[in-house]
Amino acid sequence: MNRTVIQLLVILVTISGSAVAQLLDVQISVAPKKIDQQKGRKGEHSTVTTKEMAYTVMVENRSLKTFDELKVKYMIFYADSQPGRRDKPIEAHHKGSETLRNLSTHRKAEFETAPFKLEKEELDGGWFYSSGGDGRARDRVTGVWVRAYADGNLVGEYANPSTVTKNREWED
Repeated sequence: MNRTVIQLLVILVTISGSAVAQLLDVQISVAPKKIDQQKGRKGEHSTVTTKEMAYTVMVENRSLKTFDELKVKYMIFYADSQPGRRDKPIEAHHKGSETLRNLSTHRKAEFETAPFKLEKEELDGGWFYSSGGDGRARDRVTGVWVRAYADGNLVGEYANPSTVTKNREWED
């Protein structure tokens, strides 16, 4: 009986070790990139700043094989604040994908996500909303989740913060 338990543990460790190794075949990292920023007036009493953003996604093949076609999918989550509202910001996301071809062993590739916009709106000094809502509304990124697939199998994953994978649902 003892020997069977040990053999079972060895099998489980081997299986879990290969699953971890599979997810480490591709290392992914991201960096935010501000593309443009414009400031303007909205009505007579508020200023709106629109920031156009993207992320640079860096992918490294850490496996011992070349990936003929690596499909990298991403989701960028953000809180969309509404000016003059007292309720919580609306949770939204921006998603897309990129296909990398012939990524040979220990090589890196990078791409830029499709741009998206974040807004900040502020009431001028001395003005307020009759609803009692905050005079400032600012959109902000709340998380980034990237997955890499080869032949339909997940071979790499990145999430920042790590809780994104627990609090959100992945959408293909």
